[in-house]
Amino acid sequence: MTNRPLSNGKALAITVGAAAFFFGLLLFIPSPRSRPPQVSSDGGTANPVTAKESPESLFKSRCVQCHALPALTHRTPEDWRILVLKMNRYMKQTGRRSLSDTETREVTHYIVSNQR
Repeated sequence: MTNRPLSNGKALAITVGAAAFFFGLLLFIPSPRSRPPQVSSDGGTANPVTAKESPESLFKSRCVQCHALPALTHRTPEDWRILVLKMNRYMKQTGRRSLSDTETREVTHYIVSNQR
């Protein structure tokens, strides 16, 4: 018995079939659900920040919700701005404590100012 390589047509058909199968599997992955607002003991919606937090404390408290604090090196200010926006969007999607627009700017400025 001789092992002959697949023809280009058969290889393409197998590849397209596998891609279609995996795409079909993606349709069964549930989308992230937003959490309902937290309710405080007095019946009102809990405000996660009662007093204005410093940019440093915001950076430390929000980032560690998902990972260790990043080293503040090797990125341009624009790279940090984009990264903070992406991470904040992820926090919102997963129901974690996220940053307001003002806090996002303050945290980005803190990071850029304290880079080594």
